[in-house]
Amino acid sequence: MLVIVVIGLFLLAVTLGLGYWSYLLGKRNQSNFVGTIIPVAYFAVRAILAVMTQTTTHGLVSSLVGSLLFSLIYYGLFAWGKHWANK
Repeated sequence: MLVIVVIGLFLLAVTLGLGYWSYLLGKRNQSNFVGTIIPVAYFAVRAILAVMTQTTTHGLVSSLVGSLLFSLIYYGLFAWGKHWANK
């Protein structure tokens, strides 16, 4: 039980860290190509893991939609940081 909690907290920290890093990249006014690296890499890794671990089509689609949603959030945070950098 403790191992599951620790893994969950680690994944939460990584997820929040990637979001904050994406925001900082936007705030530093990086190019749009740089802003797409984190979301695309996140989606690719999650998609590969979903294909390897899911046994049902419903679970696979659900996992892919969730990872796509987080990828869009990461790009949104980058765009938000870029918006604040240009003000």
